[in-house]
Amino acid sequence: MMKSQPPGAKIFALNGEQDPYVLFEIARRDGPVQKIGGAWLILGHAEATQLLRSPTTRSGFLADGYRARLPPGAAREEMSHRVNFLDPPRHARVRGLISKAFTPRRTSRLEPFIRERCRELIAPLSGEKPIDLLPAFAHEIPSLVISELLGVPLEYRDRLTHLSTRVSKLLGTGNSSQEMADAISGAEEMHATLRGIIEARRQKPEDDLLSALLAVAEGDDRLSESELLSLAATVYSAGHRTTRDLFANGMTALLPNRELMDAIRSGTPSSTAVVEEFLRFETPTHLVGRMLSEPMELAGVTIPPGEGIFVGLAAANRDPAAYPDADRFDPARWIREPAPPAPLSFVMGAHFCMGASLARLEARVMLEVLLERLPELRLADEALHWHHTGVFRGVDALWVIPGPARSVGARVTRTPAR
Repeated sequence: MMKSQPPGAKIFALNGEQDPYVLFEIARRDGPVQKIGGAWLILGHAEATQLLRSPTTRSGFLADGYRARLPPGAAREEMSHRVNFLDPPRHARVRGLISKAFTPRRTSRLEPFIRERCRELIAPLSGEKPIDLLPAFAHEIPSLVISELLGVPLEYRDRLTHLSTRVSKLLGTGNSSQEMADAISGAEEMHATLRGIIEARRQKPEDDLLSALLAVAEGDDRLSESELLSLAATVYSAGHRTTRDLFANGMTALLPNRELMDAIRSGTPSSTAVVEEFLRFETPTHLVGRMLSEPMELAGVTIPPGEGIFVGLAAANRDPAAYPDADRFDPARWIREPAPPAPLSFVMGAHFCMGASLARLEARVMLEVLLERLPELRLADEALHWHHTGVFRGVDALWVIPGPARSVGARVTRTPAR
């Protein structure tokens, strides 16, 4: 008789799953740390945090895997040089160089630009006719912002956004041969476009991130061409997709609660607390892979070095041991004492997402402007449909009824924040 698979095994194949949180809840009954086949699964928040913060945690095997599987070309170059797939000492070197250019000041000064673009996109949205807020707003703002940050000319914005969606298939699981071929060809097109933009910035630097990355140095050390191209592609892809899904996914939980939306407009809970609950409750990135260079004990189990580990970020973010009433959308939890532990949506430790503050800023401003301008906004259809790549989860559409727009008087046009 064949031995049945443990519930946690289904988490290794989430493609197309509409509600993975049911699977997480069932799998958690077997403990926060589980050995399934030849790999480990981490579901507990405390255990995931300990592992991700450990200096013995490694992700370079992911780059090695892509290097072995992908044909020579842009896709292999991008995946094998991604900063979140690098191990020490190279990771510290590359991240140190990036941090000299990708500064908190560069991020924070984008807020006026983000707010103005939000107001422009929301201005024509009103009435009782349903609209899909995903392409009309949630997709557009991150694309505009990441283009502004990098210094990508507007004529390339839509092309790069489309290509980054194609290339993102490389990071999923269970792709068909045709999807992989499309992702590989998309990477070639994307890198060719970025290479031209980078060369233009090399000839004529401007006040943008690409120019800053070209200029940054530590002594004689600079980012190589491969590292720079991989970083630009990663920033464009992750900076767009993750923020779009963070906002749209979170709004599916907020929109049905009219009382909570009114409370947010009055300032309690704050928009910052709401975004934090978006991150926890409807996490865009569900799994990350890791290995250990030394043995580690988690929840009474010893994980040996060199074995694959899947860290369930979304499962950890709904861990009832970390968050009371974890399956309830409750932004007020972030203003209570004692404060809950930080969600793991941007990972933790050495590979903490460098764009986390920008994603939080964008989502906060998007929420504030949307609630300010469309006070009667509501879901048009609560029968939501989701896509899941095995790694990333997002809503396919976000149909809403805008309702009457709030009159705010004349708008002030600001200079783009470059």
